[in-house]
Parts: sequence; structure tokens; C-alpha cells
Amino acid sequence: MEDEEVYEKYGDTPLYFSHYYNFLFVFKSAVLDNGDQVFLHLGGNMEKVSALVVDANEPMTLNENGDNEIAFIKNKEVLWKQDLE
Repeated sequence: MEDEEVYEKYGDTPLYFSHYYNFLFVFKSAVLDNGDQVFLHLGGNMEKVSALVVDANEPMTLNENGDNEIAFIKNKEVLWKQDLE
């Protein structure tokens, strides 16, 4: 899948806070009708994490928060990945 296609198809899918691990806030969607699930990892280091404001009750989206972050789509295997490491 190309980035443009992913952002058009999944960019506004609500992503809810799942957990925090090793300087990453992990957000994910519900499993969609087609079996896909969207994941977004925000942070990655102490500087980025200290600047983030996260509300566990408010969903995020790839379109609003996905630029320059780690994001991927899974359906039993990874279908698309944006990895900036």
C-alpha cells in the first residue's frame, strides 16, 4: 500500500490510547470490518514524550497525528508501515 492510499483510506479512523512502553504512547483502532487494525506510536525519546499531551479519552487519527511518527496497518501481518527509526 502506498502512503497516500493509507492516509485516504485510514487517515480519519479513530485511534484510542492503548498503553505506554519505553518512551512510546501506543494508540490503536478497533478491528475494522475487513480485519485491519491501525496502530500509531507517538514519542520515541524523552524529549518528544515530555512535550506530548495525551488524553486517553480523546481519539487521535493518522491525518492529525501521523506525520513523522511510527504507524502501521495489520491484518494478521503488517500490510503497511511508516517507520522513521
